[in-house]
Formats: sequence, C-alpha cells, structure tokens
Amino acid sequence: MLGKEERDAVLRVIESGVLSGYRGSFGPWFYGGEEIKALEKEWAEYFHVKHAIATNSATSGLWLACAAIGLKPWIWNSKIRNYDPDLQEVIVSPYSMTCSASIPLHFGAMPVFADIEPDYFCLDPKSIESKITPNTKAIIVVDLFGQPYDADIINAIAKKHGIMVIEDAAQACGAKYKGKYAGTLGDIGVYSLNVHKHIQCGEGGIVVTDNDDLAFKIRLLLNHSEAVMNDMMRQGSKNEAFKADWVSLIGLNLRMTELSAAISREQLKKLDSILKVYQENAKYFPIKVRPECTSAFYKYAWGWNDKPVTEELWNNSIKNLKRHYITPLYQLPLFRQLGYDQHQCPTCEEIEENIVLAWFREAI
Repeated sequence: MLGKEERDAVLRVIESGVLSGYRGSFGPWFYGGEEIKALEKEWAEYFHVKHAIATNSATSGLWLACAAIGLKPWIWNSKIRNYDPDLQEVIVSPYSMTCSASIPLHFGAMPVFADIEPDYFCLDPKSIESKITPNTKAIIVVDLFGQPYDADIINAIAKKHGIMVIEDAAQACGAKYKGKYAGTLGDIGVYSLNVHKHIQCGEGGIVVTDNDDLAFKIRLLLNHSEAVMNDMMRQGSKNEAFKADWVSLIGLNLRMTELSAAISREQLKKLDSILKVYQENAKYFPIKVRPECTSAFYKYAWGWNDKPVTEELWNNSIKNLKRHYITPLYQLPLFRQLGYDQHQCPTCEEIEENIVLAWFREAI
C-alpha cells in the first residue's frame, strides 16, 4: 500500500533539507522536526490518546516503556548474573516475538512466563495472577495476531497488585476492545511500523500513554535524557514535567527520522481501508474473536483440529498457509541457559503444535 502519497511525502522532506529535527538538548528541537510533531499529533487524535511518541522501532518502544515505569538499568542490578530469586520480575507471554520477553533482561529483570488463552492466544488472566509475586513490577501483554488482550480483567489484576500494564500492540493497530483502540488499553502502549505490519515506514514505532509523567520520561529516554536534564537544570526550567530525581535517567538515541515520520503520516491515512481488507478476508477462516472486540487480523490463526475448514483450505493449496508460529520463548537457547522449565505453559505448547496460520495483505 505504498504509493504516490508516500513518494510525495519523501520528496517534501528531502526538499526541506531537514532529515531530522532532533537535538539531544532542551529546547524546541527536543521534540523533533515538523513531520515528527505532525505524526504524533495525528496519531494521538486517531487513537484518542493523550500522548503519542514516535520512535525508531516497536522494540525500542518496549525498552522505553520498561525504563519509564522504573525498571533499573543493568548496571544497577548485578544480581542478574546469579539469577537471584529476589530480582525484579516482569510477567510476559511465551508466544510472541522475542523482544516482548527479552527486553526486561536489559534491566536486570527476570521475565516470568504466564500461559495463554486457548481461543484468543493472548495472556490468560488466571495464569497471570498465579505468577504474581512481591517482586512483580509489570505485565507485558501482547495483542497477538491482532486480537486485543482481556483488558478489563488483566487491568483489574494489575491495579489490585499495584503493577503496570505495558501493551505490545505491534500486531493490533486499529483493533478495538469494547470500542477502545488496542494500544490504549494499558498504562503504556506500543505500536510497530515495521515493514511487515498493517502500516509501515520500513522501521518505526509509536509509544502512547495518557500519563503525563510517563510521556515526558519516554521523551527524555529516547533523546539523551542525561544531556537534556542538564540543560533544563542550567536553564532553571519551570517545565511542569520536570522532576529533579529524573537526573538519574540514562537515555539513548531511539528517535525517528523526518523521512520515516512523513511516510507514517500517509500510511496512517490508509489504515481504515487496509483494515477492511484484513477483516473481509477473515470470513474465510474459522477464527474466534473476543466478544465486544474487533481484531486487526495481523495473521489468521486457528487450530488444525477444526477439520472441515482446515482440510478444505489445505487441500486447495491456498497461498500463504502454514503450520506453526513460534517456539515457546522459554524453550529458546537464551532462556534455557537461565534455567527456565521447558514445559511450563501447556496451553501454549499445545497451540503451537496444532496451530494453522494464514496471512494476506490484499483481498482473497
């Protein structure tokens, strides 16, 4: 779905001569260039969220979310090397792209795998609650295959235990849970603009939140916070977002370019029409959608045991049909060496053994 609109947007940026409007210091340039600011405004308006912050990938967005909620950097938590049971913990999905489970390790936090739902493939609330300990700092939920997580129940569990919910909505751009957009259901949401997603700029991401403090911390962390905070203190800044204890934040350069932002703005305009194609295709497959929700159908997923439909599709050699999605993450070498039980999420393992996947970016 890349066309003349994206080409014109790229040319507009090139002719402006400004490929990035960011600087790692405090001032108007702290917020990026005109394309970045316009994209963030348009994204926030579309998804009905207070803050939208562009970044260079959804993986960076997850890192920013974990840093913003207060997970400590690796250098502050050497216990990770001894796998101390008193480490900070983050509950994660075993059935997802690896980054949603590996990002906590960057902070010396241990990922704790909860099992998934048999019908919708998202984290199972009952399994989540059974995994919570006094060390649990957050839950990273994944809206897998475009299906929103069970927000009412999981958010209530998180509130009861005083922990944060980070929503990985990389596959669910435009999906809704009871009328509210996926990505805006938790404390922080993360979208992907990777080349494989519903809309894309090659590589990119958006982080959203309604929390003012979290939003400003994310902006600091993606843009050399230690330098920016120094500028703010030297200038005697009266910025309402300023918090003196944020001087300890260690930032990175996770900024999006003006070129990527310009492409993303044009792609966002096409999201509704792209979703219609995905949702129209879904009628050909035996897919269950959570009640009162819509799915973005990043992939069409169902069980092999749904014999009548599955065998007909398989025998007709429908394009883009395959078995299996991803090895349960705790069985990967990275997590095996950390001593994870290799059979700790039975529903996940059964689903991976029996799942069928299809995917289409154009109408069938």
